[in-house]
Amino acid sequence: MDDGGMRMRRGFLVMKDRLQYFHVISRVVDRRRIFGEREKAVFRRMMRQFEAFSGVEIRSFCIMGNHFHLLVAVPVAPAEIPRDEIWRRMEHIYTAERMEVFRREIAELESAGREDEVEAFFVRMRKRMYDLSVFVKDLKQKFSRWYNLEHERTGTLWENRFKSVLLGGREGSLLAVAGYIEMNPVRAGIVDDPADYRWSSYGEASAGGIQARNGISMLFQTGLGRWEDIERAYRGSMGVAGSGEAEGASRVRVRHFSDGVVVGDREFLREFHEIRRDCFSASRPVGGFAIRGAIGDGLRCLRRLVKGIKVP
Repeated sequence: MDDGGMRMRRGFLVMKDRLQYFHVISRVVDRRRIFGEREKAVFRRMMRQFEAFSGVEIRSFCIMGNHFHLLVAVPVAPAEIPRDEIWRRMEHIYTAERMEVFRREIAELESAGREDEVEAFFVRMRKRMYDLSVFVKDLKQKFSRWYNLEHERTGTLWENRFKSVLLGGREGSLLAVAGYIEMNPVRAGIVDDPADYRWSSYGEASAGGIQARNGISMLFQTGLGRWEDIERAYRGSMGVAGSGEAEGASRVRVRHFSDGVVVGDREFLREFHEIRRDCFSASRPVGGFAIRGAIGDGLRCLRRLVKGIKVP
């Protein structure tokens, strides 16, 4: 997406007054394959911790040897998050010892009548919630600190900033991208069936993981109740038959799911254009272009906005 223009702020895609979905991709510097079994387990644990803290919800994920994919929902932040709720969420990402330090410091400030400093502390914590950029930054930074300490190294671990693609919130769009994410280890030749890859949402769900099953279930808007029914439909979204034989777009790399700016049906792209019309030239077609061969009818993609501007 290099057209020589200035870089557009990632916040261009963010609309805090509505639920939004994003496909997030981040790669290790120099594409080094740093994720072994232990590293994947630690990253997944940290991912769940920051999910619980931030309010950003993971629908599907896949952790590969040198990069990861997430499909996340970013809900609208509540008007107010009570202090006791903030304390509870903090326990997911801080040790008991660090929590004790926080509580002692806040108690001392309260005793001294310095309520403005107490409130500033909670404001800082609230600002870290329901924010995609902060969620990914916190996760990557914590994992980097752990990895560098564990492997006695220093320096940058990640390649540039993460990539995010705004997704339409309808079932077809979400399932197409989720299926693409789940099929990464199949495309890489690691497994024949995505259920056999334990470092993905479907692999975790297939092994009985409740969090992964809940995330996948929330992709469906058709009221499927039993996991058996959800799994059957989810495998269908990946183009995977019961035998594990895969065909269709999820086996092929659909580059627009990773390299586009906005992916969704024509109606979603029109809605996006209406909201962000200042970033489109007057002659620019509104509906983007069709993603050929993608699972899910009618998916379209925007790859460029104003000439000379690109989205990271």
